Amino acid sequence: MKEVSEKLIDKRKRSVARFLFKKSFLFVILGLIIILILAWHIRTANVENLRDITTEGYTLGPDLDPFLFLRYAKYIVENGKLMQHDTMRYVPLGWDTSKETRLLPYMIVYFHKALNLFSSKSIEYSAVMFPVFMFLLTILAFFLFIRKVFEKNKYRDMIAIVASAFLTVSPSLLARTIAGIPEKESAGFFFMFLAFYFFLCSWNSEKGKKALTFAFLSGLATASMGLVWGGWIYIFTSIALFAFISFIFGKIDKKRFLSY
Repeated sequence: MKEVSEKLIDKRKRSVARFLFKKSFLFVILGLIIILILAWHIRTANVENLRDITTEGYTLGPDLDPFLFLRYAKYIVENGKLMQHDTMRYVPLGWDTSKETRLLPYMIVYFHKALNLFSSKSIEYSAVMFPVFMFLLTILAFFLFIRKVFEKNKYRDMIAIVASAFLTVSPSLLARTIAGIPEKESAGFFFMFLAFYFFLCSWNSEKGKKALTFAFLSGLATASMGLVWGGWIYIFTSIALFAFISFIFGKIDKKRFLSY
């Protein structure tokens, strides 16, 4: 009777193990959902403290640049596009807005319009919540990137989940992606990880057309980051160093050269 019980237990253990391996995708999705919920909770815990008691609306956190992006976003909402020359910046010379961070206020406006499809929120509230929303997208892009880096490792999903969890609670990044601080980094890191992910997809693709398609998407993400944040230089330096080392070790063929 004891031997039958042990065999039954072993059989059930194997069944559970097979189930876990077959359902690993569901566990990855569950892990990502938990991380996204945690990221949202941490970054929105201060929202009620951003209430402006004079207007009963919302205001931004104690950072200077976000107020500039909010002013640009308000101007776009009111006029349909951003002014070419900002007379309120670097007075009395003004500033050519095409030189820097032109995409970010438009992204805030697009997010504001999407948010108002389901509710009626002010542009201030949209600006407050924008960095949180963008960080959730950043987590997904980072997860895909790390998973691609370790694609030959059977524990790649677990590695990507753990790395994403560390990214979520990173103190240095938290200050730039918390509610009320619509800074460049909140959107910039999303495009950066997306560029790295598409580059690796292109680099490892066996078919030329597929490789060039991913290369184009990587370039598009790089250009988008350049329109948001000057940190785009990190993409060029990282990929250039990687390509140089690959060239030294003879890993560059025609397809990879064209992808690069």
